[in-house]
Amino acid sequence: MLLVSLFVTAGRVQAAANIVNPNQVYSYTIMQRDIERLAAEYPDLVSMESLGKSPYGRQLWAVRLGRGESVLFLNGSHHAREWMTSSLLMKMIDTYAQAYHSNVRIGDYNVRSLLDEVSIWIVPMVNPDGVTLSQQGTAGLPADLAQTLRKYNGNSTNFTRWKANMQGLDLNRQYPANWSTIRDAVPYPSYQNYKGNRPGQAPEVQLMMNFTKRIDPEVTISYHSSGEIIFWNFKTLSSNLNRDKAMARVLAGMTGYSLVAPEKNPSGGGYKDWFIQEYGRPGYTIEIADYAGESSVPLRQFSTVWSENKQVGLYSAQQTYALWLNKQKVQYLQQSMSLLAGTELYAKLGARAGGISLQPQTLQVIAKKGDWVQVQAAEGLGWIHPSPGKLAIIEEITATAEFKNSITAYKYPDTYAPKVTYLKPQTVQVSGRWGTWLLASTPGGNWWIDGRKAELSWPIEETVQDPAAGVEIPGEVQPEPAITP
Repeated sequence: MLLVSLFVTAGRVQAAANIVNPNQVYSYTIMQRDIERLAAEYPDLVSMESLGKSPYGRQLWAVRLGRGESVLFLNGSHHAREWMTSSLLMKMIDTYAQAYHSNVRIGDYNVRSLLDEVSIWIVPMVNPDGVTLSQQGTAGLPADLAQTLRKYNGNSTNFTRWKANMQGLDLNRQYPANWSTIRDAVPYPSYQNYKGNRPGQAPEVQLMMNFTKRIDPEVTISYHSSGEIIFWNFKTLSSNLNRDKAMARVLAGMTGYSLVAPEKNPSGGGYKDWFIQEYGRPGYTIEIADYAGESSVPLRQFSTVWSENKQVGLYSAQQTYALWLNKQKVQYLQQSMSLLAGTELYAKLGARAGGISLQPQTLQVIAKKGDWVQVQAAEGLGWIHPSPGKLAIIEEITATAEFKNSITAYKYPDTYAPKVTYLKPQTVQVSGRWGTWLLASTPGGNWWIDGRKAELSWPIEETVQDPAAGVEIPGEVQPEPAITP
């Protein structure tokens, strides 16, 4: 009967419903709402941050999907009328997060394993001012600004063709890669093709370059529309040609898009151009959909675009991880750590098959490369690749934790660890801590709980007299003996 009062039977995990609806004119406001919902639905998998504001006060939102140290960066809507790239990237976040949560594969890709290894950073809408203008026109804008924008638009009130930001700057001609020799540029602010007075003049471009430097991605993909083509080269070093073209060929085979042949004197100014030139890493521009001319891609094409690009992020994440791991240096360590759940022990770093099963135990950690760890276990010496929460240094503590709502108990300290059960509101003894996680002792055993959902209390101390030394020392308060009437 005691266990009945402490535990609630764990129910089956329900698959999350779709949050993103791409079959609509996908506006900045809708995108912002969907990002907030995704971050709330998957708090330990999806997070959001603002890189700063556009010239007209809209946030440049960046979304992190995944938990790994290696970084893939995807972005969309550098060009206003190309807003379907934003809904494509948002659909990608939604779909991958659902697959991670439910632990299901997409095609040949183990989504949970990939997103434990890689963090995919996504800026779905680099040009929120321009997208809003393209979709809504000048409605609600001050009369003088509306008049200026109409002038930039060739005195037309139809802004569906608008490509620039609301300053008339073409953001994908603003990056400092052969900026001075960009071809087909107009000399004044316009709905398209104005490169500005200097590279990086647009705040949006400055924010993108600063963000790229901060997250240091191994691979980048900029989504544009339209034409079903892939740009993969910008004065690429000969030592990188085979690597970058091999990836481009897989992307072409996956999407059905054509590769654009390298030019001897490319025009430049684009994000992909700058990334390849600055970092010497694989960078791609993918132009989705049938060629639409000076217009947005019709909504009826989205289902086809999605089927062509659904696995692009996963393949690119896989390549990102391989490139990142290869660059990591071995760190030699000598420390004991606790393996809290079963994992595989491999003879070689990077192996994915042929391992032997390790059960929870104390391991001697010898070395680390990337997220692989060389250990001495009871079963022998080898390499492990533990998923989040399985390998930890546990701080021994003595405390109690109180939670006023039912709380989930886990086999090891990770939100996506197998759930044991639900504990009813109560106070439990705590014997260990790792980060925000607490090891709780219950009549049913020791389980991990999320300390963010509990109130931790320490033993109360008071000053007591040491009769031998004649001095006062701190000591734990002992409960007074019960008085029998």
